[in-house]
Amino acid sequence: MGNKCCKCTSDKDEAYQKKGGEPNPDDYEKLYFKAEFTAMDKENRGKLTTSEFVKLMMFLGYGERWKVDELLKAVNPEGDGYITIDEFYSAMKRPGVTEGTSRLRDIFFKFDDNKDGRATKEQILQGFADMGIEVDDEIKEKINKLDTNNDGKVAYQDFVQSQLLTKGVLK
Repeated sequence: MGNKCCKCTSDKDEAYQKKGGEPNPDDYEKLYFKAEFTAMDKENRGKLTTSEFVKLMMFLGYGERWKVDELLKAVNPEGDGYITIDEFYSAMKRPGVTEGTSRLRDIFFKFDDNKDGRATKEQILQGFADMGIEVDDEIKEKINKLDTNNDGKVAYQDFVQSQLLTKGVLK
């Protein structure tokens, strides 16, 4: 996407530096969670409003509104109107939440061969083709736009943010 955010760009680049060896599944899971949180935090506040949290969780497929409201109360009992990244991690670790919100993660995970939160444009296009999606010029152009720093790779955060924008969750 063309609208990169200043704070999360450096956080994102730093988060995607692999430290050698095989990544621990918890590490890349947390990396993906952070990308989802940051994709929704377009204003770079470092927190989501409760409304943004609800929209994100519903977009990710967690369930009906009442279910998301119960989750919100569980991870933010003080009801201060905001969800921090730590509260988001806590929400994602509750029983059934990670599994209930994994649709986009599962798709991108297939492209992300080294589990660093990024995939090459070629991996994504091939992955779409493998899923039976016709890869036309329009799709290629969209994938090219997701390579915000022109390094030939797409970050999961940008992938999620593009989906949030496409579905009208973000304006």
